[in-house]
Amino acid sequence: MFPEIFRIGPVPLHSYGFMIAVGFLTTLFFIQRDAEKEGYDPKLFADMAFVLLPLGLLGTRLAHIIMFPQFYSWSDPIGWIAVWKGGLVFQGGPPIAVAYVIYFFRKHNIPFWKGVDIVFPYVALGHGIGRIGCFLKGCCYGAPTDQPWAVRFPRVLDPDSNTIAGSPAFLDHLKRFADVTVESTHSHAIHPTQLYSFVGLMVVLAIMLAMRKWWHPFHGFTFPMYFVMYGIFRTWVECYRDDNNPSHLFNLSDQQMFSLIGVALGIVGFVALGYYQKKKTHSPETLSAE
Repeated sequence: MFPEIFRIGPVPLHSYGFMIAVGFLTTLFFIQRDAEKEGYDPKLFADMAFVLLPLGLLGTRLAHIIMFPQFYSWSDPIGWIAVWKGGLVFQGGPPIAVAYVIYFFRKHNIPFWKGVDIVFPYVALGHGIGRIGCFLKGCCYGAPTDQPWAVRFPRVLDPDSNTIAGSPAFLDHLKRFADVTVESTHSHAIHPTQLYSFVGLMVVLAIMLAMRKWWHPFHGFTFPMYFVMYGIFRTWVECYRDDNNPSHLFNLSDQQMFSLIGVALGIVGFVALGYYQKKKTHSPETLSAE
């Protein structure tokens, strides 16, 4: 666990924020490359991306505030915006991001569904790299396990006060388990759920790129497919997480409920969009234009 990469005086470079930046720039590189291959100006996609980043962060932060209000206080106003320290819920990002993409593509006469197929596979790439940031920070941790690939997160001391400040898993186990004390050096061995998520998202990326290249059933298919595949593996990963995600229905965590809803909407969206594209392709107007 490396919550800070280095410090310049009192100013730290947080690994979580750094990995978000790496994910964003890596994603932007591939989006621009594919946009240019499709005959579009890659600079337009860069302009869009640099607006989407703060909008996406805003949406994911608001979702975290709604789900975990106990972590926020008006006595610490900086804490509400300190996204470089963690505290993002992915499902809060897509609604506001998609709304802006619709506006941007219409403004620049980019066919929406074609543009989606350029952009959306790489959402998984940026998301996955961000999960490496979660691992380095120690958030989104898993449940105790004796599997050989389990990880143990260390006790972390605040460099200024020399008091225990983390990691999140260690602090949680300090409260819950009698054999973890202030003298302990590490948490219990736990599932590296952040790395499970990274691997799963790379699989989603590989599948969508392969489908886009060799099958491509219709324009825009990557949009619903992402939510189907991400929702399935996220529901599974949640079974191994232990970071106090709230649950309210059928003993499923809220994240599992969001994921299953995403799967259902993705399946419906895939069928409906496929039907729409097929109908549009065989419409009299399209046939006469050909």
